[in-house]
Amino acid sequence: MRVFKGLLWATGAVLVALMAAFAWGRLRPPTPAQERALALLNQDLKPATGRNANAWLWFMGFDIPADQVDAAYAKQRQRMVAWVQSFRPGDATVTPPATQADFPKLPSMSSAERQALCKPRDADCLAKVRTHRDEIVALLARHEKLLARDKALGGFDYLWSDMPEGPLTPMPPFAIGMGLWQTSIAADFADGRQAQAMDAACLQVASMRRLHAHANSLVGTMIFAVRLRGGVRLFAELLKDFPASQSLPSSCAEAFAPVMAEDVDLCPSMQAEFAMVASPQLFGRPEHWYENLSWSSVHSQRLLAPGYSAMCEPRLTQRLLADEHVELAKQPPRVDLFDFVSNSAGTILSRISGPAFDVYLARQQDTAASLRMGALLIWMRDTPGDGTSPAQRYAQRPAWIHFAESRRVGFSADGRSLTMDVLDVADQRNYPWPTMWALPPEH
Repeated sequence: MRVFKGLLWATGAVLVALMAAFAWGRLRPPTPAQERALALLNQDLKPATGRNANAWLWFMGFDIPADQVDAAYAKQRQRMVAWVQSFRPGDATVTPPATQADFPKLPSMSSAERQALCKPRDADCLAKVRTHRDEIVALLARHEKLLARDKALGGFDYLWSDMPEGPLTPMPPFAIGMGLWQTSIAADFADGRQAQAMDAACLQVASMRRLHAHANSLVGTMIFAVRLRGGVRLFAELLKDFPASQSLPSSCAEAFAPVMAEDVDLCPSMQAEFAMVASPQLFGRPEHWYENLSWSSVHSQRLLAPGYSAMCEPRLTQRLLADEHVELAKQPPRVDLFDFVSNSAGTILSRISGPAFDVYLARQQDTAASLRMGALLIWMRDTPGDGTSPAQRYAQRPAWIHFAESRRVGFSADGRSLTMDVLDVADQRNYPWPTMWALPPEH
């Protein structure tokens, strides 16, 4: 009997200890590091002024009047919110609602048509257009409405999604019109409308730069980074053949203004990524009370926050602006017994290796470097040489046009081009960007 009572007392003591550990794990405040991380991830970074391109992008593929887009988007968002609220993990029959509008869809581009368009990574878009001029002109005519909608992105200032966050929530068709604007600019230039084409090239760069710099979607940011770099490549290509005696359009000054923090900042995108990881879609909302014993959304967010907030640290932004090599530490969060007892599922989730953000940082730096290169080409064109060599003039460039030593910026053997390596070497192996930048004729 005494042994039995002893076991009961021991069992009771263990249960009391577990309950106390559970209670402390749930009730204790966040650590200072977690509190700072959450503050960075919860700051409101949405631009206070300007036009949001989000609704426009959702309906890029529809022949819908501009004044009807916001109303159509509001209905689409209602459908998406309802779907998220009804979502249950494992239910294969529940699919996200397709984008709907009371207007016809625009004709889709075939894979052959997309191949005919200029790609952001093309080394010679002009040559491609000149070689296939009739085919290109016909293609642009067939998709003139989609082209017009893509050009209309120039009237927006930022891209800010307010759709429910979640790993299964669909995204707008960011790339539906990619290549049309780029190709139409090259076609105008090839047909002799050089001033018009140069103005459009700079408008495209400025437009992609704004949307890339002010977006709260990682996918959107990366896609607009590609479009921005492609736009700068095309600008440099046109500049090589642009008359030296002709002044550049005023739009080029905005397009190639000094690189700013927002050109490399990924914090808004990381805020959205963090919200997605913490979304109920990931594990579903608990249907039974006992499921809450192993999962706490609040405490899981605390554990995950420092890894995501590292992208929001001001010091990191300054390093990116300086074009320094950045390699973030990949360490799982520190946890203790109280975390395991009070939030076992969330603790296990926090130990799983998260996405590697270094590659995104390198792409941001490569995008900023392409803007600096475009500005450098303009500066070398418009600054009198006074008999100095291109290398001497390069050394006299403005201080903000700086490049990491690892980019190995230099001159080609014939002295007619600059060369610049990229930092995102993994992407370069699979989908290489041209590294040669032709020097323009001096003004």
